[in-house]
Amino acid sequence: MIPPPARPLRSLHLNSAKTWRGGEQQTLWLCQGLTARGHTVILTCPSHSELHQRACTAGITVEPVAMGGEWDLWAVKNITQIIRRQQPDIIHCHTSHAQTLGLLAAQITGVPVRIAARRVDFHIRKHLLNRWKYGNGFSAIIAISEGIRQVLIQDGIPPERVVTIHSGIDLRRIQTVHKSNQVRQEFGLNPNQLLVGIVAALAPHKDHQNFLRAAAHVKAELPQTRFLIIGDGELRDELEALTHTLDLHQHVIFTGFRSDVLELTATLDLFVLSSYLEGMGTSILDAMALGKPIVATQVGGIPEIVLHGKNGLLVPPRNPLALAKAIITILSNPHLREQMSHFSRDQVQNFTVEKTVEKTESLYYQLINR
Repeated sequence: MIPPPARPLRSLHLNSAKTWRGGEQQTLWLCQGLTARGHTVILTCPSHSELHQRACTAGITVEPVAMGGEWDLWAVKNITQIIRRQQPDIIHCHTSHAQTLGLLAAQITGVPVRIAARRVDFHIRKHLLNRWKYGNGFSAIIAISEGIRQVLIQDGIPPERVVTIHSGIDLRRIQTVHKSNQVRQEFGLNPNQLLVGIVAALAPHKDHQNFLRAAAHVKAELPQTRFLIIGDGELRDELEALTHTLDLHQHVIFTGFRSDVLELTATLDLFVLSSYLEGMGTSILDAMALGKPIVATQVGGIPEIVLHGKNGLLVPPRNPLALAKAIITILSNPHLREQMSHFSRDQVQNFTVEKTVEKTESLYYQLINR
């Protein structure tokens, strides 16, 4: 007997971020993917945020709510009203503040399935609020890497309640991106200079300080190398000062926030991520899709996407000498760069947004049918 087709689901997605980072892109892609599969999706996020604007453009139903913090009771009231009006089967909370607010609203209204997304590999054992949230209220926690899942289990979350669903990227975006000399011309670089880049918010855990210290060692060995720091954030002034201290101001370029990140990444000879804490690092996936060899730190979910010696090299975090050595090894060997480039393109096929959406949908049905 053929089982009846699964009924479409109604899911409410909460994201409290006002900025645009990888987590917001993942939220939008998931909403779009679920909608394309015939489900009803409602997104709640701050009005006038980048996510709000992009979701509206994409045709996603948006119910905007200002979310001032984890104990914003006015936001809880507004989310409760949205739940009562929209009657979702599932509430899926994508950011830390949204998880607290959404969990309180879901408990008031009795939403049957409550899911939290965990994108960072910080420990929660010393944080009472996080221990309450993740330990009691949610039906399941989606960890975006196995590394994050293991941290949560170490901190006392039952293994059966933590599911690894890797973040994925939309490979269709890559098809229209081509390497162009225009980027090098913009920054005054000649075509023969080797170009190393990092794409990340200028935030402490991304550890741009040790990226710059590694760059100083690379400069000593390969003085024609240039370094592109793509992104912006709270540490920019401090990092620019360090560049002068290390006598790198002629070798390092800060691009600030850019809308053409993929075009900049396509110009690189080598992609680097120097984080000492990292959930997964979807900027690495973009670089892999563009055929870039990778040097990255062995933290969080990075070893799940960068296979040491295959599509890149992994080094310990907070170790600028090891980071520099790996960069020099790849830059000095064009044949190795070419091999790693091919493997990157193959490896990224395992981390597509389609796989993320499919696995998330499957989890929704498992939880609904319990």
